[in-house]
Amino acid sequence: MFSSSKSNPNKKKSKKSLFKRVMAWLHLWLGLASGIIVVIVSVTGCIYVFENEIKDFIEDWRFVKPQEKAFLLPSQLITIADKTMKGKHATSVTFGAKDDAAIVGYFTQKKEEGKDKEGKSDGKRAERKGRKQDLAKNENGKTKSPEKGKEKGKEEKSKKRRSGIFTSVYMNPYTGEILNVKSVSRSDSPDFFRFILNGHRALWMPYDIGRPIVGVAILIFVFLLISGIVLWWPVKWIKSIRDKSFKIKWSASFKRVNYDMHNVLGFYSMIFLLFISFTGLVWSFGWWSKSLYWVTSGGKPLVESRESPKSDTTHVKTFELSTVDKVLLNIAKQNPEAAGILVTVPEKPADVIGAFVYKQKNTFYNMDRYSFDQQTLKEISIKTPFSGKYIEANIPDKIRRMNYDIHVGSVLGLTGKFMAFFASLISASLPITGFLIWWGKQKFGKKPASKPKVAVKAVPIKAKAVPEKELSL
Repeated sequence: MFSSSKSNPNKKKSKKSLFKRVMAWLHLWLGLASGIIVVIVSVTGCIYVFENEIKDFIEDWRFVKPQEKAFLLPSQLITIADKTMKGKHATSVTFGAKDDAAIVGYFTQKKEEGKDKEGKSDGKRAERKGRKQDLAKNENGKTKSPEKGKEKGKEEKSKKRRSGIFTSVYMNPYTGEILNVKSVSRSDSPDFFRFILNGHRALWMPYDIGRPIVGVAILIFVFLLISGIVLWWPVKWIKSIRDKSFKIKWSASFKRVNYDMHNVLGFYSMIFLLFISFTGLVWSFGWWSKSLYWVTSGGKPLVESRESPKSDTTHVKTFELSTVDKVLLNIAKQNPEAAGILVTVPEKPADVIGAFVYKQKNTFYNMDRYSFDQQTLKEISIKTPFSGKYIEANIPDKIRRMNYDIHVGSVLGLTGKFMAFFASLISASLPITGFLIWWGKQKFGKKPASKPKVAVKAVPIKAKAVPEKELSL
């Protein structure tokens, strides 16, 4: 009488919108594609957050017994350290608190990185650069040679990130006693935290290869965080659904607990992970760095120049190491509450004496940075977000200075570091719990097809005859 429907009555129609189904598909496959990279970056990030605290605990040479006398001057410490380093010349001196060891730093650039792609040595490149500077001076900045623009673009293209070996000589600032000598390099270093950082930033590959891979994976992770919130968002805000969205049912099966951990922990850590991801991408992509500054500054471009300030080279006096002492004493007098001061030692006549004043230990965003002419000690200012005093910087420059400290959580002190640690730990768990959800559906999601039910014909049951005698009873 009635025509039977051709569609399968057992097949449930999806109640999700097309948008949510597309987001779910992308969330799944992009998560599977980037999962292992996110795990590596997150785990190494967890470890690196407490680098300074762990080093303070296990490296006793970083500390000295406080004494009631003044520190030795930088020139005195450098003279002692140079004898130990045999032929090398110090590039910086760092002073900390009364119980901190002073650090005399030495940087040795790799010889093979001193040549550009055309095989020209540093000497020839410096000579070519000098000729270009002379041309600019003769033109008084009014005209620009077309060849100069070509050479500049070519030079910037062939410019590589400065890399080499940095050696720290830990010394007693009161006596000049050498406590320890430690060398660190980016490529091959016995330092554990340098190894962790290489994995965090480039997956232990060359930086030119690994860093973009990490950057793309983190971009995908940002999308996964946003799409995850879209998929998590409750359809109705009734109590039963709220409990599933905000609480983990620990008494349930492993499958349910794993599902809750992925959704609930992902929700609670999302804001922290977005901050960590956004700040991390600054080191992966130049366009991201500029775009982030453009947003925070209200549309102003980022002025980011790698060109260092220069001393006046018209002076014929030779550089005296005692000049660094004068800079340090002057800076220390102006900043009596500083947690640490680093001064740099010029290597060439055009180099400046740099001074970095750390307001808090193991915190860098509120650092003041100065540059002084090595002959006249006149302060030289350059237009970058990191130069000058922190308190005098504008808001977008302050935010840019905070980038590293936001990334590791130290902008909020030890509490912020714990927040960054647990957020990174959850970040490492999300690809794992997400994979287990997908694997569970693959393994247990498909139920065997049920056999068609056979209609059973009803058989009438004959009533048993009851004698009249029993009825009367």
